[in-house]
Amino acid sequence: MDRLKVLLGSLILVMTTYAPAALAIGEDVFVVPRVTVQAQADSATAAKAAAQLRGRRQAIDFLLRRLTVEEDWIYLPTLATGEPAAAEGYADRGVISLTDRDLELLESGFEVYNEKSSAKTYRAFITYRFKPDTIRKLLRDARIPYSEAQTRTALVLPVLQTRNGTYLWEDNNPWMAAWKVRPYDNELTPMVAPLGDLEDAATISAQQALALNGNALAALADRYSVSQIIVAHAFLQQAEGEDRLRVRLINGFKEQAGVDDIEELGEIENSNTVVSAYNQGPATNEFISARVGEVLAESWFKQPSGNFPTLAERSIEGAIAKHAKPWKERTLIDHSASALLSVSAHYRSLGEWAQIRSALVSTPLIGYVQVRSLSRLGAEMLIQSYGEPSKLIVAMEAQGLALWTEDGDYWQIATPGAAQDERRKNRGRGGRFGAAEDDDDAYRPTSFDDRENEPAKTETRF
Repeated sequence: MDRLKVLLGSLILVMTTYAPAALAIGEDVFVVPRVTVQAQADSATAAKAAAQLRGRRQAIDFLLRRLTVEEDWIYLPTLATGEPAAAEGYADRGVISLTDRDLELLESGFEVYNEKSSAKTYRAFITYRFKPDTIRKLLRDARIPYSEAQTRTALVLPVLQTRNGTYLWEDNNPWMAAWKVRPYDNELTPMVAPLGDLEDAATISAQQALALNGNALAALADRYSVSQIIVAHAFLQQAEGEDRLRVRLINGFKEQAGVDDIEELGEIENSNTVVSAYNQGPATNEFISARVGEVLAESWFKQPSGNFPTLAERSIEGAIAKHAKPWKERTLIDHSASALLSVSAHYRSLGEWAQIRSALVSTPLIGYVQVRSLSRLGAEMLIQSYGEPSKLIVAMEAQGLALWTEDGDYWQIATPGAAQDERRKNRGRGGRFGAAEDDDDAYRPTSFDDRENEPAKTETRF
């Protein structure tokens, strides 16, 4: 028993001491990769400085719009063109205004690729990294809700269709090249392109991808260890000196929930429990009830012929933004509203408790966590949550956890397996923890209502 207390105590200590480091889990969304920069000036040094500044302004524009919903973009400046926020002068909330010095303070670093310069010109790709806490404070001070929660990464199959044919793995598929030039795994709905090697080509063809061949897509999902494949179907027409591109993101494959999960979902839906569906979130990478074959996003773009890479980049960004919108709306962080939740954590091992701890510490939807009591099989906590608790449900799903309540007041959190175990145990008895009553070796927690012998509180703030 003494050894158990030492282990549990050390876990609390880790939670308290290393909370800030855990925030690095979700910091990928604050990276804007491979921005194309170019400038011309009286000297190579001046051209380089101008290009990097212009790229930084473009990157901040992209980042702020990545994190916020379109309805709030009127409160954001368009730095790339030097235009102030559209709502400036009559907004009922803060309007963001940034100087070049402010931009430098937001940046934590950058990486340069394919740098080319001459006596008066400069061109490169630059990946900009921004300070998460500073960006959060910028939006929080402006009272603009934002999201930084990511879904699991999906594999994207870029299929290009023209009147001359359909292309996927061919060397002359510029649509595939566009997805590879700039990575899209920093989005709220991250996507990665396949390698495009001989094994990929032998697994699925362009025609099979468009036909959503289940066996071929399942084999590809297994190779890349993903739970979702999105077919990015681009249809290109060239007419009247224009390139016209229609892009559709199609849900081509999603991992199916197991029989036990489906049965458990039915039990939850038939009760009065407030809980997000198990067939959404981490098990499937789905944040909406998308069926195979469903169009997740669709957009149309056109421009004068002659620069397909630029058209492709605009089209990809537009389609991803539409695809991310419902997820973004479900995970927005609104610091103007918060709630205190009484939460019991259920776990079957110290590893599962570490997973719960890490998820709680890493999400910005949580202001602080108080661990009030701890045992081998459960913990009692008080959690400050920003915004609607339903958003915290979604955030925990993205971390592979189930968060639920049966009465709207008392909340529970566990891995899906432990959650199912807990519900089965509670069918025959009440109680917050799954520990057996005859386990004399258990280090028993006190409930929130048992104040007389309450153990010392451990609080994590970040």
